[in-house]
Amino acid sequence: MDYITILGWIACIITIIYTALGLPAQVKKNYQLKSTEGLSLFLFCFLFLTFTSWVVYGICKPDWFIVVPNGLGAIFAFVIVLQILFYTSKNK
Repeated sequence: MDYITILGWIACIITIIYTALGLPAQVKKNYQLKSTEGLSLFLFCFLFLTFTSWVVYGICKPDWFIVVPNGLGAIFAFVIVLQILFYTSKNK
């Protein structure tokens, strides 16, 4: 295994940990509180666009080290955007 592959695995694992622990925890917290107070719609929209851009790039390359973790991130960021829209309209 060359050093580029090792770096790919390291980056993939770190991104999966972030997206698999951090974002789902936020989704769960939003659901439990039925509130997204303090979360920025702008930030999460751009987070979703960033993850999605990396997924498209990874598919074109093709590079699964890019596609898999960023695909997970895009899904969770999209869910948070939906929660922000839903809970904001519900609480008004």
